[in-house]
Amino acid sequence: MQGVITFTTDFGLSDAYVAQMKAAVLRIAPNARLIDVTHLIPRHDILAGSFAIERAIAGFDAGAVHVGVVDPGVGTDRGLIALHTRGQWVLCPDNAMITWTLRRHGGVTYRLTWRPPNVSDVFHGRDLLAPIAAMLSTGTSIDELGDPVTDPVLLDVAPAEMDATTGRVIHIDHFGNCTTNLLADRLPLGVRMVQAGLHAIGPLRRTYADVPVGRPLALVGSGDLVEIAVRNGSAAEQLGLTVGQLVHLRT
Repeated sequence: MQGVITFTTDFGLSDAYVAQMKAAVLRIAPNARLIDVTHLIPRHDILAGSFAIERAIAGFDAGAVHVGVVDPGVGTDRGLIALHTRGQWVLCPDNAMITWTLRRHGGVTYRLTWRPPNVSDVFHGRDLLAPIAAMLSTGTSIDELGDPVTDPVLLDVAPAEMDATTGRVIHIDHFGNCTTNLLADRLPLGVRMVQAGLHAIGPLRRTYADVPVGRPLALVGSGDLVEIAVRNGSAAEQLGLTVGQLVHLRT
C-alpha cells in the first residue's frame, strides 16, 4: 500500500490541526492517499490512541504509514519513535502509543532524529511526524531518519497469556462495548461463564443477537478479543464497566 498514510489523533474536528498535518505530507508526497482513522480519541488518552493505532495496522497491508498523535508531553524531552511491524510503519511520540501494536505484533523500533530547520515546540505532528511519514512513504530509508532503539516507553498493558482466566478491559468503543486483552486463540477450553466485576455475564456467545435486547453478553469481537456488550445498549453504562476492570473466565 505504497502512498497510504493514516492519521489517529485526539485533535477533534473543530480546528485546523489535522489539515495542517495533511498539508505537510502533501508538500513532500503530493500523490499520497491520506486516510483518517479517528481524531476523536479522548484528550490525552494514550491507551485509547494505542488501541486505535493497532486496529489501523490490522486493517491495512504492507507499505502503509500510520501517524499517531496523542501528545500531552509535546515540547518536553520526550522523543519521537517509529515502529516497523507487519511491513508497515507507526510514527508517534515515544510516550507509549506503540504499546498495543508492539505487544500484539512485535516489530523493530527507531528513535526519530530527523529535524527540519524550523520546528514548532508545540506541533511535532505537523513539523516532524507528518514530513517523516511522507518521506518513508516515498522511499526514504529509515537510516536517514532515525536510529534503532530497544527501550521505547510502554504502558503496563499486554495480551493475556495462554489459558489465562483473568483479563481486563482495555478499550470502550462508541457503542459502550468493553474490549478486553483476552485473545480468542489463547482462551482456555470450556469457558462456561464470563464475569465482569460483580456481573455474571454468561458463556461466550457468537453474535450480539444471541441474547434478548437489553441483556449483557460476552463474545469474541472483530479484533479477536473477548468483549463485554449489551445488545442494543451500552455495557459501560449499564454494567458500570471502565477501562482496567477485571474480567474473569470460569471453566
